[in-house]
This record gives sequence, C-alpha cells and structure tokens, in this order.
Amino acid sequence: MSVLVTGATGFLGGYVVGRLVEHTDADVVCLVRGADPQQRLDAALAPLGVSARAVGGDLSSDELDIDMTDVTAIVHCAADVRFDLPIEEARAINVEGVRRLLGLARRAPHLERFVHVSTAYVGGTHEGRFNESDLDVGQGFRNSYEQSKFEAEQVVRASGLPVRVVRPSIVVGESTTGWTSSFNVLYPPLRALARGLVSRVPADPQAIVDVVPVDHVADVVLTALLFEDAPETLHAVAGDEALRAGELTAEAAGILGRPVPVLDLDDSQMPPGGLEIYAPYFIVRTRFDASRVRERGLAPRPLVEYLPRLLAFADEAQWGKRILPRPGQAVVV
Repeated sequence: MSVLVTGATGFLGGYVVGRLVEHTDADVVCLVRGADPQQRLDAALAPLGVSARAVGGDLSSDELDIDMTDVTAIVHCAADVRFDLPIEEARAINVEGVRRLLGLARRAPHLERFVHVSTAYVGGTHEGRFNESDLDVGQGFRNSYEQSKFEAEQVVRASGLPVRVVRPSIVVGESTTGWTSSFNVLYPPLRALARGLVSRVPADPQAIVDVVPVDHVADVVLTALLFEDAPETLHAVAGDEALRAGELTAEAAGILGRPVPVLDLDDSQMPPGGLEIYAPYFIVRTRFDASRVRERGLAPRPLVEYLPRLLAFADEAQWGKRILPRPGQAVVV
C-alpha cells in the first residue's frame, strides 16, 4: 500500500502519519508545500519520533502535479481550521483544495481509498442527534470553518471515488500522555481558567462539549483506510459520553485548584485573550451519534480519565510556547 497524506505538518495529520509508520507497512508519502518540503516534514514529525518521505505540492495552486502511479490511497487531513476567516478565504483551501486533490486522485490508476477528514461540526447549529448518515439537515453554521467543511463534504461525496469520511469533534491531545502540538479550541479557555482569569463565562451549562483524543481519531482514520467493509462515514467523537459544559468546567477547575466559574448565557463578560471565537462551542445542543464506530469496537477513553494528563502536559509545554516530544519517543533528528 502506498498512502499519500495531506496535512502531515499539522497536529492530526502528523499523528496519523505516525500511526501509519508505526502500525502498518505502508509506503507513506506526504504532500507538503514550501521551498523545502522534506525539511518542513522532518521538523513536524520530529516530536513524534517518526519520519516519512515528502513530496512538494500546494493544494492552493492550480499547478499541483505529482506522480500518482503508485498511490493506492489518499488520507486528506489538510485544512484551514481558523474560525474567523471570511468564507471565500476558508473555501480557498477547504473546498477548492479538495477539488484539486480529487483531480489528482483521479490520475491514480490504482486508487483504492480516499479518506477525507471532515468535522462533526458540519452539523452546524442543528439541535438534537446528528447521525453518521446525516449531512444536510437544514442547519446553519457558526463560522466559515464549519460551512466550508460542509461544502467540502458535498464535493467529496459527489466525486465518484471510493470515499470514506471521518468526522472528528474537538480534537485534543493523546489520551495516554496528554501530548499535543496544537493548543486551540478547548485549550485557550482552559488556560484562562488555569491562570485564574475566569470567574463568569457566557456559556450554557447544559451545552454539549464533545471532546475526543487524537489517538482515537487516528484509530478511526486507520479503520476507514484499511478495512474494506468500513462504513462510508465514521464519527470520531465522544458521542453519548460527551460532557456538558458545566461538568467539564467543574472537572477542570477541580484539577487546577480553581473556583468553578459561573456559566451564564445572559452574562456578557468574556475573559481576555480572543476567546470570543470559541464561545459558540459552549452553547452547542448537538449530540453526535457514533453507532457505526462503536459497532467496530472503537471508543475513546472518557475525558474525565485523561483530562489531568492534558492539563499537565499543557502546563509543561507552557500552553504551546514550548515544543515537546511525545513522551516515551526518541526524537528523530
């Protein structure tokens, strides 16, 4: 098997590459933009203690041209995950980049699988249960990221290629070690709490905050990639085990030794640090169904079990100011 991976210099993409290298005999090739793609890839994978081969290419360019003769599978992890982009800028990579990659995939004579990493939040503002078979349920969207990923799924599903879609929720560090190279979404509010900057938060205590560790997401991606009988869509989520905002806040405050903030939707106060872009994820009333994934024996560890490890690692890494290797791994140099 020869697997082309996009987004390998990012958190999730790099972790997926690590899993492929460690647990399969696949020839892993990573599409990396920039003047020295191999150097960029080596630097990104070093904390994971693995290495892979890079090939130059930019999903934002119409001149994307690499040899696809031997590629049998593609895992598409690349995305612009910023929430505050104008919609056309979000579409440039999340939708148009997908179109270009699909064009490249059609030139692979032996392609067996195209795994597209989407997001569970294509469910947008839908309230209630959002199933793995759902996509367009008349929902609105909180930001351009959600909307552009929704549009990208529509493009992928209409491609006619052998597609599998994996939808993670809020991805955090490894459940066994707490390791992460990305400190966004959940981490900024937790950092504010750790620093004692939070006493009241405009949030719904009953909001569902679906958090999933990166190792579980990687397990689901590999299932989508390696198993012929895998469902077309798989949710990599906490699902029915997801905590509500009030529960998560109380757990984190207890671990950090801080007073539990008051969660009040009518409160207009917002802690400093640009946290307003994450506020919509503390009013979510969507429960993501993961029946298909659970039927395959895959379930993430409960967040309450590994939250102390996430917080301890974040503190050691100074909430992203230090780049630390994954614990127990030799750094490849």
